[in-house]
Amino acid sequence: MFASRKLVETALGEVKKKFVRVVSAKLPADGMEYDLVQYRCKNLFDNTVIGGKYSRASLCVDTIRALQPHLREETQELQAVCEAAATLEIIQSFYLIADDIMDNSETRRGKPCWFRREGVGMSAINDAFIMDSFVEDILRLALPGHINLDRLCEAYRKSKQKTLIGQFLDTSSVNQIASFTWDRYELMVENKTSHYTVFHPLQMALIISDVLAYHGSVKKAAYQIGFLFQSQDDFLDVYGDPKVTGKIGTDIQDGKCTWLAVRALQKMHSSPKISTQLIADFKQSFGSSDPEKVEKIRKIYDELQLREEFRRFEQHFAGEIKKSIAEIPDVIEPIRPVLDGFVTKMVKRNA
Repeated sequence: MFASRKLVETALGEVKKKFVRVVSAKLPADGMEYDLVQYRCKNLFDNTVIGGKYSRASLCVDTIRALQPHLREETQELQAVCEAAATLEIIQSFYLIADDIMDNSETRRGKPCWFRREGVGMSAINDAFIMDSFVEDILRLALPGHINLDRLCEAYRKSKQKTLIGQFLDTSSVNQIASFTWDRYELMVENKTSHYTVFHPLQMALIISDVLAYHGSVKKAAYQIGFLFQSQDDFLDVYGDPKVTGKIGTDIQDGKCTWLAVRALQKMHSSPKISTQLIADFKQSFGSSDPEKVEKIRKIYDELQLREEFRRFEQHFAGEIKKSIAEIPDVIEPIRPVLDGFVTKMVKRNA
């Protein structure tokens, strides 16, 4: 993979200026409201966009540079596409702000969630809407006159629709243990995570590179990568170190449909060695904020050896993904090593 994080970091500096400018431009420049909006937007951007892993934007930039080798050298054209890719981080922040509110989360990236900051509260909802509503403006400023600009904007709209449906499935599954099946989980992950986390950055790179075919061929591998990504998040929510992940896990307390919960129920129902009492304990304790009940679920996961099983799954599934990557058509073969490298870095990630 090409080193792209620093390119994204630099681009985000310019994107921040554009974001502040396009939002505040809706108000008279000589009024105090103009200054108020500028201050809020800078603070919002610095505290929710800056400081992430930038994996989505980096994947997009790496893919563009693979498809367009001349962009391996730093040029004005490369800067422009990096700024376009950096909008993916604004989109990510839009989703995270809303998701944290819905989940009543405490921390994000090692700090209090945006809605928990002093002077923010539920106005964070409007902040998220602002971020979302100005993404297309920034894309048009970053890539003025690009032949596929309208396609880029349409791809974002479609991606957002799919993600919101995924979030609906996620929230609708809370504490609905009877619906914790692999079919539900896979559909939820495809919509909530896989499309916007992996496929949309790849689709964006293909559109910017004027590759308008083969998107379907990339989707299989992208969705598989997204499944691995989400299942790892589920695992880290329970077994990760909050000092490393930057987030205190609450999936058990929130009654979330996760890889661990689905697999635990599957194993308990399919094994005659598992007592009905263990299943009853799971149903009674799952979704409770009582520390003793949370610990009981953790002990059930440990008894079922899910930690070890997940690590085996992770290795095996990464191998399956690499087989799908190898099937990507030769005409866009340059993106294979990008995806291979992305998957290799994912295995046994701890944050």
